[in-house]
Amino acid sequence: MTALRLLLFRAGGQVFAVEAGAVREILPSSPPTRLPGAPDAVCGLINVRGLLVTVVDAARAIGTGQASAASGGSIILVERGGLAARPVGLAVDEVLDLVTVPAASLDDQASLPGVRPDLVRAVGAAGGLPFVQLATDVLLDPLLP
Repeated sequence: MTALRLLLFRAGGQVFAVEAGAVREILPSSPPTRLPGAPDAVCGLINVRGLLVTVVDAARAIGTGQASAASGGSIILVERGGLAARPVGLAVDEVLDLVTVPAASLDDQASLPGVRPDLVRAVGAAGGLPFVQLATDVLLDPLLP
């Protein structure tokens, strides 16, 4: 049986997940430098040990209608586009847990109200907590060149 390791987080009042293998690190929230002309979901840039990282507000990008917490939240650095690509920061309200779930327990045909169906890779639950596993490429590619 195949199992997936997922990082669960809260953004805009809902629980989401990304594959743990795509997560480079989790940082405390820090104020980004705003980019003129950037989409609303792009918060700006932060400096991570000399590397400029674009930060995307997860809740706005997903379209939950609420912005993620400006302070007190976390930034999840997610790998995008393979090993040579730069990571992207997802600003979230709260990082909840790192879980292992059987792949068979995820429903890849489900969708949830308030979340665009193309962003949903699967829907599942861990410890009684329902979550949406995000298709991060579909979420981030339109926002970042």
